[in-house]
Amino acid sequence: MIGPIRAFALLAGLALLGGCGSDYAPPPDATTGEPAAQLGRVFDVTVDLPHVVFDGGRRVGVVLDLELRVEEPAPGTHPARLVHHGARVAGEPEDVTDLGASTTTLIETGERFETGRIGPVRVAGVTFEYFLRGTAGPGGWTAAGEARESQTALGGRFDAWRRQRLLVAATDFSIAASVDLLALERDADLVVRADRARASSDPFLRVTGDAAFLVNRLSFDNVVRLDPQRDFAAAWQAGVGIGANPHDVLLVAEDRAYVSRYEPPFNDLLVIDPRGGASRGTIDLAPWAENPDGTPRPDRLCAAAGLVFVGLQDIDRTFTRYASGKLAAIDPATDRVIGIVSLPGKNPGTLERVREPDGGVRLYVALGGIFPGLLAQELSGGVAVVDPVNLAFERWALDDDDAGGNIGALAIARPELGYAVVSDASYRNRVIAFDPRTGTVLRTVWETADYVPEIEVTGGGLLAIPDRSFLAPRVCLFRVPTAPGDTETPAGCGALRRPPFSLESLD
Repeated sequence: MIGPIRAFALLAGLALLGGCGSDYAPPPDATTGEPAAQLGRVFDVTVDLPHVVFDGGRRVGVVLDLELRVEEPAPGTHPARLVHHGARVAGEPEDVTDLGASTTTLIETGERFETGRIGPVRVAGVTFEYFLRGTAGPGGWTAAGEARESQTALGGRFDAWRRQRLLVAATDFSIAASVDLLALERDADLVVRADRARASSDPFLRVTGDAAFLVNRLSFDNVVRLDPQRDFAAAWQAGVGIGANPHDVLLVAEDRAYVSRYEPPFNDLLVIDPRGGASRGTIDLAPWAENPDGTPRPDRLCAAAGLVFVGLQDIDRTFTRYASGKLAAIDPATDRVIGIVSLPGKNPGTLERVREPDGGVRLYVALGGIFPGLLAQELSGGVAVVDPVNLAFERWALDDDDAGGNIGALAIARPELGYAVVSDASYRNRVIAFDPRTGTVLRTVWETADYVPEIEVTGGGLLAIPDRSFLAPRVCLFRVPTAPGDTETPAGCGALRRPPFSLESLD
């Protein structure tokens, strides 16, 4: 969805750039042209071995700061890379030298959390090995248990936290733009690692399946796959057609991904090979447009019930004539549109797949209506609930009249708690919490005169909100409440060099 604020800023930026088309590329040192690794997980671990003796007994006990990197997206028994960040012997800082292969095995099955032998490591002249055996907490976000030094079998303890990470595309809509990495480590320390990859002035991030992509949109017209093994540097980049203005990408198989191409004359989904970006065909969407120009404006993509759904904004070339929004349902086995879901509102944006308490799946669709600008503001949207099995609109989860403005970004934490960005006629933006079961607005979490382009809820229960303040750009995190009646609590803000624009949770 293109709101008037973003459209104005992009046009200003493009006036400076002069447009780059599909020839836009990060510098050669940022693009390898090689396959990218799949997304994995990172655990921060504190290991306390109180019986290890140093300096002939003058100091006793060591605490190790350990990082476990697992290059598999799901629990199981997997190799893990080790990084020791330091140690404290009797409270005094010491370096750690890993004399082993810097790898171990991590076992995560049910509540079991266990490593193979770690080391040998050398700390303050003493060499030892150790292993961890413990229990994982709910959802696998924490673990704790015993740590034992291998030779003596003397015991200690460990505590582990799965790191929560967000990719952030930051841009001021001019030439400078980047992909940064924001991480909450040990469930306490917020760390920003800047400039993981270069981006265009109109970037969009997408984590899909086990892959992370950067979509460089208006006038840049390319898709970049980011490599987790190289700290999310660009692995490859592929143009998708000059003037195509790609809006989203979705992995549908190991060798196939869909890219929505928003601008005419494309009006389709491009099928690419996600291993290198080669084109593998198209899916025409023009037959389902109802506006006078026949431009479907395919935007966001989402997989549910074995199908792929693409939101069709159905807006003409001048952005002044809107048909009702709709979802096209595509069979990924045949690359064919098998049905259309008519939506009772205009301008569909974010699509969220939500598992309901009864085990069923629903799609939640943010319908923006018409933002004030070229036309007067029109509240003809909200958050719609769609049955992806029967291809039918079911109900409203939120009415934009009740919310008090146009609905922008959307994030569903669970069936009884959602978040939406609401923009009023004076462009003031609020992030609200609402109950999708009843459509009740619960509270305002954030309010600002700045544009709020996206929000994100992580798997570990953090709500991320971009603050595009010119003087102090940042991303702020809030802990999502787990009990009815509780409210969001701040978890910290990560300062950035550029205003944040697109957010994607990696965990």
